[in-house]
Amino acid sequence: MKSLMLMAQVTVAVARNSLARTPPMGWMSWEIFRCDIDCSKDEASCISEWLYKNQTDALVEGGYLEAGYEGIHIDDCWMHKGPRPAGTAGRELVADPERFPSGMRSLGDYMHARGVSFGLYTAESPTTCAGYPASSGHEMDDASTFAAWGVDYLKVDGCGAPSYYEHGYEAMGAALEASGRDIVYSCSWPAYIGNNESVKPFEKFIMDGCNLWRNYADIQCNWGSLSSIIDHWGDYATKLAPYAAPGHWHDMDMLLIGANCISEDEERTQMAMWSILAAPMIMGNDLRRVPAASKAILLNEAAIAINQDTLGQMGLRLPSFTSKSATQIWARKLANGDVAVALYNKLGPGVIAEEGAGAPCPSWHQIRNAQLEACGGGAGDFLLRQLAATEITNLSLAGAMELCCRESTCEGFTVAAHDGFAPVYQAATLESCSGHGQSSKGAPMRSGDGTADIQVKFSDLNLFGDVLVYDIWTRTTLGSFRDSYTAKAVPLHGTAFLRLSSVAQPTFVV
Repeated sequence: MKSLMLMAQVTVAVARNSLARTPPMGWMSWEIFRCDIDCSKDEASCISEWLYKNQTDALVEGGYLEAGYEGIHIDDCWMHKGPRPAGTAGRELVADPERFPSGMRSLGDYMHARGVSFGLYTAESPTTCAGYPASSGHEMDDASTFAAWGVDYLKVDGCGAPSYYEHGYEAMGAALEASGRDIVYSCSWPAYIGNNESVKPFEKFIMDGCNLWRNYADIQCNWGSLSSIIDHWGDYATKLAPYAAPGHWHDMDMLLIGANCISEDEERTQMAMWSILAAPMIMGNDLRRVPAASKAILLNEAAIAINQDTLGQMGLRLPSFTSKSATQIWARKLANGDVAVALYNKLGPGVIAEEGAGAPCPSWHQIRNAQLEACGGGAGDFLLRQLAATEITNLSLAGAMELCCRESTCEGFTVAAHDGFAPVYQAATLESCSGHGQSSKGAPMRSGDGTADIQVKFSDLNLFGDVLVYDIWTRTTLGSFRDSYTAKAVPLHGTAFLRLSSVAQPTFVV
């Protein structure tokens, strides 16, 4: 009961503009294609107008646009690097003429002709994270250029001196509003000022015009990274929830679904959690090669309806659970009075948790040539359990991984280098631990096959009397239940995803 009562008491901030009334949906290139600019070796996958036209066509033909994934978002490395091409004036940003010979306006027209919105990338620094020209000090000029090209969505990264961000993101927000075009503003500033969500100036992000923002480390294509992001949102949910609402959203980063790097059960968990937490759903896959099972998850209308629910209220992990909990219950209140519930099997039954001394997480340490957050999978600070504080400063990244590999509960850690890049999650996988004598890494001690029965009590969700239970994954009504419902044999790393309706209330129909 406490969880949903808490959500009802939250006062949310009001958006500055009228854009992004529900979490943005679309596709972005970075997770799979990164900064591949060698088109002579891989024409189908290099950062070029051909890649983005192909992905646009796949978005439409694959049914993703119809389902709500409306944007194709170009990430870093599209710009021309070096002297300005002939025929350009001043310092205006221009696309690489070899990889984008038709120009950005033409590429945007191609997307718009197919009903797809045009997303682009820049940074509040002299150069992007990959070293291409960016927008620091030129916000008004660049916003005018983007508007002239028909840009609908702009991701603005950091990549430079954090001292500039307070002014830079405000300047870009004002420039976009003055550009004469509605452009959804995606800000990365919060991801560069640490992981403590309780001290971040979310009111300023909103007043700067940000419609969504990255909070945490870049997602990597593995379960350790994905589960650490879920943990982070669970740990800070009560601090984050007041600032998630129509017009401004916490961005948990790209969907790995269809990228062939996590299991189908893990893909379902990501879809469920991003929906419960009202997170933008920006796919990070190759739309031309999405497996059928992954595509079915991405196109699940019932899950998308929860993500896009017009109440815009971010869900929470119920307060009786923590990131250490082997199984967890998460819930989100919906506009018609229904409650969406995720029954998450993080570790499986019978897990033997490692307890011991150590500061609570997040706990950042200076190590050799980097900073490291030693959360270790929610079991406290794994470094302070094994080393004295004075020994940590001389620790190498490889040494930190070795210490993590010694503990079954250490799933990985977050590293922030000193070059302006956003924090990156390092997963402690079987492969990364192979040289440390940890052959069982990645499989904490548990009983049976890892499946778990998970029960939700309706009174914890402010639902009373008979409750209708709808299964999001099977798209079927399971029946009417009183007091509680138990999901049987939820797979390890999997999630039972339900929509609960009071029988006295109108029920949800797909």
